[in-house]
Amino acid sequence: MLEKQDLQAIEELIEASENRTHAYIEEAIIPQLQLLAEGHQTLLETLAPKSRVDNLEDDVVFLKSIVKSLMQEVADLKKAQ
Repeated sequence: MLEKQDLQAIEELIEASENRTHAYIEEAIIPQLQLLAEGHQTLLETLAPKSRVDNLEDDVVFLKSIVKSLMQEVADLKKAQ
């Protein structure tokens, strides 16, 4: 059976371990998370909004259809020569 002194020693070891863990989190983990959050914020600020991307996709589809039509006209004109 453990004595009171043993239990106190175990408690002190646990508290010391907790202190080291907290210090590590504050010194190593939190700064990295802050950098990650800053990078994420930068990405959000530089990305085009979804509505703009959707509009551009619609424009691309429209332009592709025009190019396809013009290519067909050119092919038809070449055949007519």
